Amino acid sequence: MSKKIFLTQLKKEGKLFPAEGRHISDDELINLTVKELNRLLKGLTRDEVVKLKQRRRTLKNRGYAANCREKRLSQKEILESEKDKLKNEVDRLQRENDVVKMELSALRSKCQAMDRFATLHDIRVLPPPIIVSSASHENSVIVKTEPLSLTMSDAMSVS
Repeated sequence: MSKKIFLTQLKKEGKLFPAEGRHISDDELINLTVKELNRLLKGLTRDEVVKLKQRRRTLKNRGYAANCREKRLSQKEILESEKDKLKNEVDRLQRENDVVKMELSALRSKCQAMDRFATLHDIRVLPPPIIVSSASHENSVIVKTEPLSLTMSDAMSVS
């Protein structure tokens, strides 16, 4: 039954709360405690009590459903906002990664040019250091290089 039909039927019968001579609104019906409702239902027929309690349960369920919908929409907004933030972060990191890749490419090109220059001018280039980290030295880095065995002529060409 719809809200209007049910309340209209009770009003026509004049039996909503005949002892008190008043009618009750949906808001009042929802907000009544069980004790208050039972006190007000005294004097009504069994059929009227069942209809009124069913109406109250229907109204309360509508309220619960509305609260659930609101909560779900709120959570959806929060998750969409979080998703947008994460997407922006991914985009930012991607741009940062692209910049680092360009810098790396530029450094590789520069290193290759320096190697070509060194080869062209017979300049001996030391191998890059080997970085070894040790578990016992968490904050320290050990750098090892191969021993240098320069001849006198090599030493003259370096300086």
